[in-house]
Amino acid sequence: MSEEHSSESPPKDRISRRQFVAGAATAIVSAVVGGIVGSQAFPKTVTETVTREATKTLTSTATVSTTIPTTVVSTATKEVTKTATKEVTTTVTVTPTVKKTPIKNAMLLINPVKCTGCMLCAFACAEHWIKEEHPELAGDTINLEFSRIRPMRFQYVDVVNVCYQCRLEPYAEGSDKHPCEQVCPTGALHTVPEGEGKEGYYGNGYLWVDKDKCLGIDKCGRCLEVCEEQFGSGISYDPITKKAQVCSMCGGMPVCADACPEGAIEVVAPGRNGRVYAEPPEAKAELYYMKLFGVRRDL
Repeated sequence: MSEEHSSESPPKDRISRRQFVAGAATAIVSAVVGGIVGSQAFPKTVTETVTREATKTLTSTATVSTTIPTTVVSTATKEVTKTATKEVTTTVTVTPTVKKTPIKNAMLLINPVKCTGCMLCAFACAEHWIKEEHPELAGDTINLEFSRIRPMRFQYVDVVNVCYQCRLEPYAEGSDKHPCEQVCPTGALHTVPEGEGKEGYYGNGYLWVDKDKCLGIDKCGRCLEVCEEQFGSGISYDPITKKAQVCSMCGGMPVCADACPEGAIEVVAPGRNGRVYAEPPEAKAELYYMKLFGVRRDL
């Protein structure tokens, strides 16, 4: 009996099932506890390390990106400055200076084929005279009523109304004065002799209105009546003083001719009396229409 019991008992170096289960449970508990403790001890160090590395990387990257645009902008600025300086220098050296000389004994002749009715002549004339006669308004005003040249629009044609420097015939009318000059009761309308007047405005044998002598449209208006009834209606009135105004050819340097982009306003010597060209605007519109289209206007 004693031999049988001794032969069936397990050896001392083997682990029984109960011991194995107990050891495994202990190991699992230890692993769990160790994980919890480790998560409290080590993550802080790892997080700080990652944060510091990320901060260093971002800082260095921002520094590089800031330096590159600064260099590019400064280079571009230098190149643009050099180019602009060259262009300005070239433009200044090319500009010539030409001094105009007054044209004596001339008149304005309008080419209706070239005229487009752009009104630039009237704007140039109005601006020129408002600076001379009403400088206090010239800063912010362009009033076409100050213009001595008046483009007028009719059906399909434009008529430019201006003084043609017409004169009376001595053999038939007893005088060689301008018609408006002849009827002026105060002598306000007169011809300024050569060598007198103001350059660029009046003189050199052209008509001029002495505003101190003119009675104005409210008290007189004879010059307007004779011009409208028999000639080209070249008389107008200052919208402020109500005194007469007439084309003085700017003393031989008409600004309207310089302003015309089509060359429709010609400064020519009067080969014949200017009254040949002086007609009322309505009659001239009829004439232009027939010449351009070959038929009469059907109103």
